[in-house]
Amino acid sequence: MRIAITGSNGFIGSELAKHFLSQGNEVVLLQRKKPETLSVNAHYFHFDLNQENNLTEIISSLDVLIHTAYVPEQKGNNSSKKNLEGTLALEKICAENKVQFIFFSTLSATDDAISTYGKHKFELENKLNKTASLILKLGLVTGSHGLYSRIKKIVEQSKFIPLIGGGNQPEQTVSVEQVVSTVALCIQQKTTGLYFLANPKVQTLKEIFARLAAEAEKKPIFIPVPFFVAEIGIRLLELLHIASPVTTENLNGLKRMRAFDTKADWNKLGLP
Repeated sequence: MRIAITGSNGFIGSELAKHFLSQGNEVVLLQRKKPETLSVNAHYFHFDLNQENNLTEIISSLDVLIHTAYVPEQKGNNSSKKNLEGTLALEKICAENKVQFIFFSTLSATDDAISTYGKHKFELENKLNKTASLILKLGLVTGSHGLYSRIKKIVEQSKFIPLIGGGNQPEQTVSVEQVVSTVALCIQQKTTGLYFLANPKVQTLKEIFARLAAEAEKKPIFIPVPFFVAEIGIRLLELLHIASPVTTENLNGLKRMRAFDTKADWNKLGLP
């Protein structure tokens, strides 16, 4: 099988690439920077959602295209247009060449989202062809990289842990291994439609922080921080160009977090 992955050097994209290569598939790595080394059956092709990409010839040779790439919002970069037009163009070429198209969305993609990320993903969910493509709405993906690993590092290294909004926001996780195995199964079964891919069990962020602290044998002091106080502090750091583990975009996502009943989709996807 010949599978292409956009954003194949990212957290989820790289895990997908490793899995499919280990199964003897040909994998086309669609990313901006060429890897220093390429394993057997891996092929690199330059891809950047910020630019026009002529992928018709590449896509026509594929069985599956998995789209994980995303243009983050930055001042004046028109990321909404680039994510929307770039993703829809990929789906169109896939449809024309009968290539299975898989797109990753998020639980934060809702009709009342205020984060740019959530709004972009929700708009794409409504524009993609759910009868021909597969859309997976992911919970917080756990693993050695990504947002979860940053949370884990903060808990392990900090004596004082701020809980924005009291840490009462509902969260549903899914391991990166579950994401990879689900994608593999969906490819095999040619699954289409939109599915929530997140553990049915709901935890609060405070509960996740507490569990990570217990696993690391740490006893941090949790400090509730109201949203408006956090927003003032984060915006000040951003104005001063000081790196912060939480951005305004993250804060907007926290404000709209909600729990979902994912059990039906979990069962439909055949997950234990």
